[in-house]
Amino acid sequence: MKQIVFFIFLCLTAHLTASDKNDSLADLLQSFGDNGEYDRMDSIYGVITRENRYEQDKLYALDIDLDYARYLNQKGDCDKAYTLLAQTRKKAATLGKHLSEQSSRSQIQTIEALATYETAYGQWQTDHLTEARSTATEAISLLEQLKDSANLAEAYNLSGVIHRKLFMFDNAISLYEKALAITEDLQNYNLAAIIVSNISILYNEVGKNNEAIQVSRKMFAYPQTDTLTIDYRIGEVNRLCNHAILLANNHLLGNALDTLRLVNKKLQPEMPDGLKLLAYTQYARVARDLGKPSQALQYFQKAMSYKATTLNKANIANLEYLYGYMLFHDTDSLSQARQYVMKAADFARQHPSGLLPKVLLTLAEIEAKRHENQLSYQLVLEAYKANDELNNQYFHNRLSGFEAELDLKEKDLQIAGINEKRAEEKAAYLARTYTIGGILVLVVLLLVILTISMHKRKIAFNLKQLKLEKEIKDKEMQSQLLLTDMHKKMTEQYICGLEDSNNRISKELHDGVCNDLLSIEIEMRQAETPSFSIQLERIREALRNLSHQLATPVFHNFSLYQVLALYTDKLKSLENIHIECYIEESIKQITFPPEQTQEVYRILQEAISNLVKHADAQNAYVTVSQEASQIHILIEDDGKGFTPNSFTNNPLQSGLGLKNIKERCSKLQGDCEIKSKEGQGTVVHFWFPI
Repeated sequence: MKQIVFFIFLCLTAHLTASDKNDSLADLLQSFGDNGEYDRMDSIYGVITRENRYEQDKLYALDIDLDYARYLNQKGDCDKAYTLLAQTRKKAATLGKHLSEQSSRSQIQTIEALATYETAYGQWQTDHLTEARSTATEAISLLEQLKDSANLAEAYNLSGVIHRKLFMFDNAISLYEKALAITEDLQNYNLAAIIVSNISILYNEVGKNNEAIQVSRKMFAYPQTDTLTIDYRIGEVNRLCNHAILLANNHLLGNALDTLRLVNKKLQPEMPDGLKLLAYTQYARVARDLGKPSQALQYFQKAMSYKATTLNKANIANLEYLYGYMLFHDTDSLSQARQYVMKAADFARQHPSGLLPKVLLTLAEIEAKRHENQLSYQLVLEAYKANDELNNQYFHNRLSGFEAELDLKEKDLQIAGINEKRAEEKAAYLARTYTIGGILVLVVLLLVILTISMHKRKIAFNLKQLKLEKEIKDKEMQSQLLLTDMHKKMTEQYICGLEDSNNRISKELHDGVCNDLLSIEIEMRQAETPSFSIQLERIREALRNLSHQLATPVFHNFSLYQVLALYTDKLKSLENIHIECYIEESIKQITFPPEQTQEVYRILQEAISNLVKHADAQNAYVTVSQEASQIHILIEDDGKGFTPNSFTNNPLQSGLGLKNIKERCSKLQGDCEIKSKEGQGTVVHFWFPI
């Protein structure tokens, strides 16, 4: 068995390679099903069910099962299809409860609805009509919820067919008309033509031949689509044959013959032999009724040539009856006529229908002509008995149909009564609700009025309170502004006082102490004490430098770049520390007020002074750069550094130097930042706008 399965799989693989490699196994399943290659379809389904995707993708598995069940119904294996469809519906219902995505849930609902439709189709094929009617109604309900118009039309049509077979003709016509309205709205004229054909056949069954012909003619007014496909052409020929039968039954033989001539033109070799047999049989029948026996005989013989390849036994029996009837009445071939009529009679006895009485009466005539009077009499009795049974059966079925329709109408009336009662109860409930609601509305209105009044008072109180709070905030803001202004003025006074003090000390040092030291130095040189004179010279030079540092330089004739360049050049002459300076060329273009240039100079001087005194650094770097609309000055050293928040005499950390720098940065509308770590040097960064 495993070898057979493996061989089938190899064959399928070869088929996939030889044909279109992009076709999936699912496409092959549909292709084999559409072409009626059911054995290959079964093999493909077996391969698909062993795929990983079939096990893992539940939606894919449900689609495959639904397609396979549909083809099983077409194949006629309805029991197997019913079992598979029941499993599919159950799986779909279970899976739909666990899906959150709307698109996946909609797909699941569609699969469940189509599986319900296919179940009803299989039940109709196996003559389980009561179950089929219930299942078809369920399918219609599901498709209506999905608003799936195309499949809903199919479901209405199937339900109409089932009701027709149950002799519930009024319901069948109503369902057909619903299906027809949908298909015409969708412009699906092929399906519309099929539905029109079903309606015309139904009218013919109830004896409304004129209505049947009028309805049947409607399908020829539809626009023709897909006319090149073989399915369309087969359907067209089939509909023309049915129309010709309706015309013949209404004794419009000339019109029927014209229609059948058109059928002959449209028949093609690739069409089913059963269709050819039906067309030629009807042509021969109409030709004979029109008094053209030779032409009728010719077409009967054409029809007989397709008997062996026709699957529809009822059409074969009808052909044999009509051909035998003609041979009996229009030729001398009595034995041959008897042979064909007897075959038709055997089939009619096994499958009782309206054909049976006619076949038995014809056979009785043949036996009478053969002088088998007793046999002829028995056949006549059998014919009348069969006719009575058929009539009784028809009336019984029709009565059952009426009863079923009556039951449906009674249920509809009961439902309508229940709905009417519910409507009355709802109206009374609404009246009570409106009354209570009106009272509640009045109460609410009163409460709203009271609430609004209280709310207005509260708003007025809040406004007063807000006004007071605003006045308080304004006073506080004014106080804050005054404090800020006072702080600013105090800062300016402090800096101005500091400058004045520095200038005064510088002048005293330069004019007083330095001159006194110079006099002492001259006297010591005259006293020939060079060591003391050298020390005094150094002290005097140091005091002189200190006085220059304390004195406020005059920056009116110097730009910021020049001041920074002169100061940084002076820093390079320091002996105890090596200072590298870099000033961007863009600083040359900046015009700075002298007062602000002085503040920049003092900040830089303060930072360098602290660095030289306390950092114990070997190297330092001064960088002056411009970024956007700000000037950044960065002073870095490799000195001993310090730990923030620890006690030290470093002015930058203790707050003296930092306070001085920050106050001057504040005057420049800038800020500063100092970073240091013990043993890793210090970085002083200050910036201000241009």
